[in-house]
Amino acid sequence: MGDNVTKKMLETLRRGRVEQAKWAADQFIDESVEEKDNFLTRSKILMQEAVDDKKKVLTEEEQVDDDHSDSFDIDKDTPQFGDLRTSQEEAIRKTLNTNVQFEDKALKYYPKADDMTLDGKIPSLNLKFQFRYNDPSGDGVYIWTDAMQLTDTNARTIGKIRDSFSNWKDSITSEPDLMAKLKKAAENKD
Repeated sequence: MGDNVTKKMLETLRRGRVEQAKWAADQFIDESVEEKDNFLTRSKILMQEAVDDKKKVLTEEEQVDDDHSDSFDIDKDTPQFGDLRTSQEEAIRKTLNTNVQFEDKALKYYPKADDMTLDGKIPSLNLKFQFRYNDPSGDGVYIWTDAMQLTDTNARTIGKIRDSFSNWKDSITSEPDLMAKLKKAAENKD
């Protein structure tokens, strides 16, 4: 009689486990279907946001290009602004403490955008940089390079480029009427 009771108990336990396993499998299937729906929905939303962001960026780039289509070049021999150009280049060379080259048309003022850019090169690092005064991000320092080894010295130089940008922007900001003078000079050039 003891064997029958044990057999019945084991059978009940097995049946319970089978039912539990079926229930768990059904729950897993239901959750995975819900997850697929969530994943698909999230994917669609993200794709739409990406498309909208791309349209926004393209519109902003077109606006920036329009604002920067006309420029006033500030050369070393530009009346009234030649000293500004020379002093900015000297300050950057002093801060970077390396060979920095500037082309004749390295410093430009954009009257429509009330913006200014300065382009330079560091040949030893195979690097070009640009400072942009009125960058939308507020942080207008950019570098371009091909195959530069990122040594400690080179990394410090990149940090010094950042410092030079801050000094450059501060020097422009410290002369409150500079941008107005540049705008007037650009208008008179035409």
